[in-house]
Amino acid sequence: MSRLFRKFLGLEGKRAVKILPQYYLGTALLVTLFVVVALAGNAALSKEEKDDRVEIALVMQDTYLKNYGMDVLQSSASASSVYRFTETTEEEAIQGIKDGKYDGAMVFPPDYISKIFDTGTPEPAKFYEPPTMNSLDQGLMEGLIEVGCGLISVSSSYVLGGLEVAADYGLSNQQLTDLQNEMELYMAARVINREDTFVKADASDTGGQTLFQYYFCAGVVMLLMLGGVACGTLLKGDARSLEDQLAMHGIKSPQLALARYLAVLLLFFIFYTTVFLGLYVTWLAKPDTMEKYFAITKFAELRKWYLAGLPLLTVAAALVLLVYTFSANQIGGILLLFLLTALMGYASGCIVPSAYLPKAVRHVGRYLPTFTMLKVSVGGLRQKVDWVNTALLLGEALVAWLVTVGIMSLNRWREQR
Repeated sequence: MSRLFRKFLGLEGKRAVKILPQYYLGTALLVTLFVVVALAGNAALSKEEKDDRVEIALVMQDTYLKNYGMDVLQSSASASSVYRFTETTEEEAIQGIKDGKYDGAMVFPPDYISKIFDTGTPEPAKFYEPPTMNSLDQGLMEGLIEVGCGLISVSSSYVLGGLEVAADYGLSNQQLTDLQNEMELYMAARVINREDTFVKADASDTGGQTLFQYYFCAGVVMLLMLGGVACGTLLKGDARSLEDQLAMHGIKSPQLALARYLAVLLLFFIFYTTVFLGLYVTWLAKPDTMEKYFAITKFAELRKWYLAGLPLLTVAAALVLLVYTFSANQIGGILLLFLLTALMGYASGCIVPSAYLPKAVRHVGRYLPTFTMLKVSVGGLRQKVDWVNTALLLGEALVAWLVTVGIMSLNRWREQR
């Protein structure tokens, strides 16, 4: 690194520090905006839900199903949160649908379970529905039946296989009958208590975090990107004569891009560290508040989030530099950066959680840098370092910087023609 480049790098750093006041002023306004969005989102998504479950009548003419079927359905957290089941007769179920008492009815034929054990394929269950029944509700019910039959079919294979092995070892018919009853009871218990059979995994539209924690991480991502608006004076194009002088002394496009990138990175690092220090002071003064809102009880947990989020700065700085380099002037860069940040933030779930976005938008959003930034930040708050996405962020930062160098070199080549 030449002495002149080090001096130029220091000047760029001083320019970055000088715009700190306007940077923090703009950030304060954006924080206010995100607080309003977070509170509105919390009010919209965290309302006390009404008990509007679908009323389903069950007609169980099979003794085995009658004994265990209701337990299987009631033990299903996903089903019990959508449906309320009532056991009744077929006549009462049909009349209840006409009277509006039930939203649908499922009628299981006699020997329903026996046929599954014997053939692996049950006789189809009847499903009665009123004309106003939502097709989605019907699809869920059919899926529920299919899953239940699948569990029972697997159980029957287990029982039949065990009986064949036992018969090969010479057990008597009475012993085989007793063994079959024991195995059927055992498999019924396994179906009912599925948490003993399957590994549970949380599926959350906020990455396993509370809405406040999620919007905090999303706010950090958006503030880093929108913080580039204040970098307009820092990244505005230098006069051609100055660039010519810099090039004559060995500071060409790569060195110029590196100096500007490091200046923006310094600005973002100061902001990010300020957020960290604010959280640290809060942790010292009101540890209960940090535990309540951020689930942070130790300084090591706060530090882990801070370190996990440092790669976000590299990508944000590279993208901001790329946008201003691509734009024709400072105003164009500000407008383009604001537009791209809004679009990327929306598609990647920083404004509205991805689970609530259209499928096409979610698909595109997964490939955006802001989506990866959000995942890394959320993972850090959950005390998990996502090494894959961290490496992806660093790779995206490098690609964005190389594209910036290419644009600078191309612009300079055009000016010299």
